[in-house]
Amino acid sequence: MPNEIIASPEAHELSAVKGPKALFWFLTQFFALGVTAFSTGGLWFQFINKWFPTEIIYGQAMQPFSQNVLKMQIASLLVAVPVFVILSVLIRRALGSGLLAVANKVRLWITYIILFATVAIAVGDLIRIVFSLLNGDFTARFLLKAAVVLMIVCWIFIYYWLEIRSAGALKGSRFPKIAMIVSLVVVIASFLGSFLIVESPMQARRNAFDNTRVNDLQQIKYAADDYYREYGKLPASLDALKTARAYIKIVDSKGGQPYGYAVKGKDKFELCADFETSNKVVSPDDAYKTEYMDFLHDIGHVCFAREVSKDLGIEKMGQPLSAPVKD
Repeated sequence: MPNEIIASPEAHELSAVKGPKALFWFLTQFFALGVTAFSTGGLWFQFINKWFPTEIIYGQAMQPFSQNVLKMQIASLLVAVPVFVILSVLIRRALGSGLLAVANKVRLWITYIILFATVAIAVGDLIRIVFSLLNGDFTARFLLKAAVVLMIVCWIFIYYWLEIRSAGALKGSRFPKIAMIVSLVVVIASFLGSFLIVESPMQARRNAFDNTRVNDLQQIKYAADDYYREYGKLPASLDALKTARAYIKIVDSKGGQPYGYAVKGKDKFELCADFETSNKVVSPDDAYKTEYMDFLHDIGHVCFAREVSKDLGIEKMGQPLSAPVKD
């Protein structure tokens, strides 16, 4: 008789998916599903924010498109989608081979938790729709966002509801495989579409350095105001200001070159820096562009004429005291 390798009951028992192992599989899949669903919805929210740039939030008109949020959704999908697909394939194979019982209590509990979560999110979304309509936001952008949420939660609910209704749903039906393919197509299409509006890593790096330069110049401006109020004159140099106000940064963090500073009068001075981007076209794409409206600049070496604020250090908000000039 030829030698046959027959799996012993003990080996089958060890490879069976149950107890803590089943809990780990289903909790991981549940978590990855949640991240995937929220990130896909988040990407579509940013698409809508880009196409419809004004939103009414708590009685105020806002421009909520954010590169940072968009990048976080992309990163989340890159990590969560492979985890969800791998766990889904493992669970489907275990169900087909009998290593995971269809009536496994962990599977039933997690499935019902998913169903509850989708119902709760759908109810919350409907409440938000009614609230926003009553608050005056009945724009296309809001209705599209509400539709995105409802479509995602309904898709998840339908899948898991059909799965839980039949003991052999995952064994004989082609629906799980079809649903997985459709879901992956939507997620991948959303992921690829995001690259049409996301800034490149190099552009993000340039924006970050210019943001730092603007922040440094703003802090120098505040410190010069304080110095003038304390000594009755402007500092002769940035080194003198640094001695009196040690917290300020007077050197460009990237180039290592000191910022430009020159006294132009009793209470007037000039600040200069080299910039890699322009923030004169203010848009919601880059948050830093709207943070310091009195330091609007082009690419290159830009100088800003400034005057000491006499109002106890409270900087005037809005337009700059004088327009920036180039050397």
